[in-house]
Amino acid sequence: MPYFHKFSDNTQGIFYALLSCLFASFLIALVRYLSADFHIFFIVMMRNFFGLMFFLPQILHDHKKVLYTNCLKLHIFRGVNGLASMMIWFYVVTILPLSEAVSISFIIPILTTVVAIIFLKEKVKSHSWIASFIGFAGILIILRPGFKEFNPAYFFSFASVILWVISNIIIKVMTKTEKPQTIVAYMSFIMFVCSIPFSLPYLKAISFNDFLWFAALGAISNLLHIFISSAYSKADLSYVQPFDFTRLIFTAIISYFAFGEIIDIWVIVGSLVILCGVIIVMPKRQRKKN
Repeated sequence: MPYFHKFSDNTQGIFYALLSCLFASFLIALVRYLSADFHIFFIVMMRNFFGLMFFLPQILHDHKKVLYTNCLKLHIFRGVNGLASMMIWFYVVTILPLSEAVSISFIIPILTTVVAIIFLKEKVKSHSWIASFIGFAGILIILRPGFKEFNPAYFFSFASVILWVISNIIIKVMTKTEKPQTIVAYMSFIMFVCSIPFSLPYLKAISFNDFLWFAALGAISNLLHIFISSAYSKADLSYVQPFDFTRLIFTAIISYFAFGEIIDIWVIVGSLVILCGVIIVMPKRQRKKN
């Protein structure tokens, strides 16, 4: 894509962020499908195994370039934190409607923006705050607090949200010195090794079709994290995070056609509010940057 680099860094960051949202939707749909036959811990291990396998050729070809790092401790912390977040998140998407599970995770951009301001000293423009608040209003419409029975599974969602925010901040710090491929390579290796003890009680033979699904899960996960790292390396967290709301649009469409989940009218209304927030701020930024 020779012409892609002619666009501003912020525009490229938005593009990578949207790709990561699409692949994140494919990921949770695959997890939901596989959870019918396999335990979550086994799915997590297989995801990390295939994620690592896809990186082996690149590591073997140029291991110095891929594995060279100045922050090994951060990689280890990010891997352990990411594993905990993944296990909880994978469990959440098996017990809640996909669109609802995703809608709760939209607290992440708001929390990440606040944390980025406090710890990374990022300057946040009014457009980012507008998009975040509009997105938060959309979340409230979807969850309807006080009008809908509280599901205990929400606690697991909130736990994964906190861990996810921590991962976002760590990734942003590492992108200052680390390549996206290096971040994902270390993440895949550390998460695979740490996930083995959890999966041992749930080991199970897999068919050839299962093998292909797990391989797809690993490939999609790697691409997802590469896109996230690329987005963060191109633009501030506070700039690209509002576009994370588009995950709900992608997930709602996929869950409807793949699992026949009927989309609640409030999910539709809330997602439209979220989408409007993204559309409103995007033209202003494009005119300013390009």
